[in-house]
Amino acid sequence: MKKAVCTILFLLFAASILFAQTEQAVTKGKTHQKDLLNEVYASYGMGSLYYYINSNSGGNWSFTGIGTFIVGYTRSMNKLIGVGFELAYTPMSAKYLYNSSETKNYNYIQALARIKFQYLNKPIFAMYSGVAIGVAMDYYSETIQSGGSTVTSSKQELVPAAQLTLLGFRVGRGGAFCGEFGIGTVSILNLGVSVKFGQ
Repeated sequence: MKKAVCTILFLLFAASILFAQTEQAVTKGKTHQKDLLNEVYASYGMGSLYYYINSNSGGNWSFTGIGTFIVGYTRSMNKLIGVGFELAYTPMSAKYLYNSSETKNYNYIQALARIKFQYLNKPIFAMYSGVAIGVAMDYYSETIQSGGSTVTSSKQELVPAAQLTLLGFRVGRGGAFCGEFGIGTVSILNLGVSVKFGQ
């Protein structure tokens, strides 16, 4: 009888330890996203100002672009403000309407410093605004017909870069879906994925 009571008490004790550890693991697994201080994200954007400026100043040129590829990092200073950086790549090309063998190619590589204002903090949903400023290097090349031969020239030019995020959102805790609507050299609309870590 004494052995049975000891065995039952031991099993109850072991079960309570296991339950406590499971409960702690579940609680730990559901961390509030505002408590994760580092964020890394990657997204695809549409509608860069570089595309609109070039296409509206090109008269007899037809422009095409495939959008902007974006990666970045943000560190939360507190539950409202985050600072970080963003890198973006925006390629586009143009063909001369009267001679399709004449082309222009633009490759904008942007580097921006960014500040984010997160005004809504829910466990799995956040909304924010932000501003970023920096520079872009335009790797430009042009191919033209001259005297029956094709001439290609290229140059690099430093241009300003800036982005105003009017509305951004993030849905998820550690891993999440994110998107932004704004105006600037990066994009008008971008969608992607985000990972937060580090408490």
